[in-house]
Amino acid sequence: MHPRVFAVLAASSGAAYLPATLAAIDAQLVAPERLVAVDGGSKDDTRALLEASSARSVVAAQALPYGQLIAKGVASLPHAEDGDWLWLLAHDATPHPRALQALLAHVESHPSVVMVGPKVMRADIPDRFAELGETMTPFGRSLLLHEGELDQGQHDDDSDTLGVAETGVLVRRDVFDAIGGFDPALRSIDAGLDLGVRARLAGHRVAVEPRARVRRAGGPEHFAARSVSDRQRVAVARRAQLHRRLAYANPFALVLHWLLLLPLAVVRTLAHLLAKRPAAVLAEWRATLTTLVAFGATAGARRRISLARRTGWSSLRPLRASWRTVRSQRRALGDPERMQVAVDERVGFVEGAGLWVTALAVVVGVVLSPQLIGAAAATGGAMLPLSGSLGELWAHTLAGPRDTLGELSGPADPFSLLLALLGSLTPWQPSTAIVLLLFLAPAIASLTAFFAARRMTRSRWAPAVVGALWSLSPLLLAAIVDGRLGAVLAHIALPLALVGMLRAAESWRAAGAAAIPVAVVVAGAPVLLPAMLLLALVAAAIGWRRALRPLAALVPAAALLAPVVIARWLDGAPLAALADPGVPKASAPPTAVEAALLAPDTSLASLEGVIAWLAPGADPVWFALGLLAPLALAALAGVVLRPLLAWPSVVLLLAGYATAVASTRLALTSLDGEPVTIWAGSGASLALAALIALALVAVELDDRRGAVPGAVVTLAAVAAAVPLIATSFLTPATVIAAPERRMPAFVDAAAERDPGIGTLVLHPLAEGVLGVDVERGHGTALDDVATAELVRDRAGETEQRLAQAAVDMAAGGDVDVSALLDEQGVQFVLLEQEREGAAGVHDRAQRSLDARGDLQAIGQTEAGLLWQRTVETSAERAAPPVWAGWLLLGQLVAVVGAIVTALPSLRRGARVRTRRLEGTEEWR
Repeated sequence: MHPRVFAVLAASSGAAYLPATLAAIDAQLVAPERLVAVDGGSKDDTRALLEASSARSVVAAQALPYGQLIAKGVASLPHAEDGDWLWLLAHDATPHPRALQALLAHVESHPSVVMVGPKVMRADIPDRFAELGETMTPFGRSLLLHEGELDQGQHDDDSDTLGVAETGVLVRRDVFDAIGGFDPALRSIDAGLDLGVRARLAGHRVAVEPRARVRRAGGPEHFAARSVSDRQRVAVARRAQLHRRLAYANPFALVLHWLLLLPLAVVRTLAHLLAKRPAAVLAEWRATLTTLVAFGATAGARRRISLARRTGWSSLRPLRASWRTVRSQRRALGDPERMQVAVDERVGFVEGAGLWVTALAVVVGVVLSPQLIGAAAATGGAMLPLSGSLGELWAHTLAGPRDTLGELSGPADPFSLLLALLGSLTPWQPSTAIVLLLFLAPAIASLTAFFAARRMTRSRWAPAVVGALWSLSPLLLAAIVDGRLGAVLAHIALPLALVGMLRAAESWRAAGAAAIPVAVVVAGAPVLLPAMLLLALVAAAIGWRRALRPLAALVPAAALLAPVVIARWLDGAPLAALADPGVPKASAPPTAVEAALLAPDTSLASLEGVIAWLAPGADPVWFALGLLAPLALAALAGVVLRPLLAWPSVVLLLAGYATAVASTRLALTSLDGEPVTIWAGSGASLALAALIALALVAVELDDRRGAVPGAVVTLAAVAAAVPLIATSFLTPATVIAAPERRMPAFVDAAAERDPGIGTLVLHPLAEGVLGVDVERGHGTALDDVATAELVRDRAGETEQRLAQAAVDMAAGGDVDVSALLDEQGVQFVLLEQEREGAAGVHDRAQRSLDARGDLQAIGQTEAGLLWQRTVETSAERAAPPVWAGWLLLGQLVAVVGAIVTALPSLRRGARVRTRRLEGTEEWR
């Protein structure tokens, strides 16, 4: 004869699932003695369904959690007798007709078992486990055993476990009362596990009975909810874990766990961000702060454990999950059919010849700049060495003084942040990173182009061709030869920026991956800012359902460039924000035809020698057109064959050409008094990238027919690169190894004592023309150069006074300039070597300076003639404003945020089911 079994059914707005559950209870082969139903303030037909069922009584209650509704149902039962059992059910748990019979059979054959749970199956896929018992990891996190596995009878011999599901469980009534029932603080998740732990500590056994099956339409967190968001589930699960941690800890560890709540929340916040779960951050802090102040809940849980405990915590150790089990379980989480890894059919880097192209690009980089082999720093053209220490390098990223005289103040150029990041790669000598970049720029460009093309096509040969085109482009090689570091970085980053932005609408991770190269592009070549804004609009139009993602990808770029744009706007020269960063480098602006041929300045000139040898008298334009024709025809094929896919690239092609032409009209800086236009090569790089993208559109249509044209395009790229490489050997190098000192040794020694010491530098430019500069410390570094100073249309008051003083000193005037030089901390005067046509100015300045009584001649140095003032002086440089550090921090946060968003998610599988599972058909 079976013992008395009282079924207690808790329901809360569960009318959609309740009929199947009630029918399953009525169909039990071994019927319970009595069914008590508890309605938790349902807002649907749950109450009516319960009253029309076979339930002996229906208890009305407020909207309470499952455990508290069960407690009310148990309290309404008749007086307990020895051997009574409770069968606890939720409205969404449908038991098999033999479930209660199997549970009773288990406890009859195992008298020491006081709590036995069923095999809980998924309602939507009934042959897969929702769970078969519960346990804890070594760190106390709950683990549903065998979740998501296919039930093939492989676990039908399982028995002892640490805990079981809170629904469908059969528990002895006297034990349930003795251990205090469900913990009120555990509203859903871990309620069954905690009940099992307390039963184990009371000296009893807890088991699962695989022959007893229950289908459940959701996890315990779904008891009174149709859907549960990721944020809500994280909050509930984390709150349950922290509550159990404090409840189970010994008195000494309890204080430590409580003190570590906030530090652990910080660490887990970073983990959530890396796992692409930003919504879980608020949930994490909500759970942490709730646990932090929930002294009553913790005290109540510890009291219940203390009153019922008869054995030590060590008795639970064999039932905890090992780390091996945890790893195995994590791999099996979610639906196994949806966790199969998709095979990436795109060509690999090695098998696709990408490695060989990169190796060739490394050779080209070294051959292009052999004069830099062994150099620690580079100078010449648009290049200068970086500051000698990371402290100085990063100090120049702060807003503050932007010139050596302290007249000009404002935000730092975004380019200075790129320099600081690059210099930090070789902290022992920051300039070494720049030399390495010049050598490796073609190789890095081949990598970015290869992997960008690999995302656009499944062709096995096209990515390697694109890598060769991009790395051997005369645009990149000319930028390296001229030392245009910003243009080099922009060229390297452009492929990733274009492809990443066009796919940014796919996911937030894709948007994060696009944000960094876009920021690099606008920092290295601000003239491309309008084109990048247009690119974002095109990407938003393509993915109009998720248009916010491409626009959000502009946030890091905006954080870097917006302060400069605003500052130039307030100065009344908004276009000045587009000026090339770094030292101005003059070049002959291309015509509209030359810009269309992707020749920014020197490319066509470098072809003249080859043309003179091959076809004397021929026009270099026709030769350049012949080299560009294969790629242009392939791009045209893409437009004609697939216009719907080609239109974004056409827009970018027009934007690149327009940028290149407009660059030749923007003379924003000057060099030795002559205007310098923006380099057209950055716009031409964008146009080249668009042409390549159009060609890839055509290649994707028929990969096999495109192999021969691809080879022709590659040969044309090599042919276009050879003249420029040869020219670098035939003409003196523009960028050379920097000398060990930028200033004379005497000045360098004084700068060690006073880094802000000033040197008045006189440049004899031409007859009757004298240039004047003030350099600080060890001399001007690349990160010292600010576009804010270069784009000014007129000199400041102090600059004018200093220029007049220098002219008076060099012209022999007996003028007292001590006060002005003291004000600027000028201790030395340096007269540079005479230039062609400026011998008279140089000689007169030398005689005048020698005749001055307030100057002491040091003599000839490697930089020119040097004098020292007889009166020592020093000047304090203006400190950055208070908000400068916050601005830099905000920029770094924007950049790091994009990097974190772009990183692969750390989550494994799909543990979180935010909606109830469908499927309520009856058992067969």
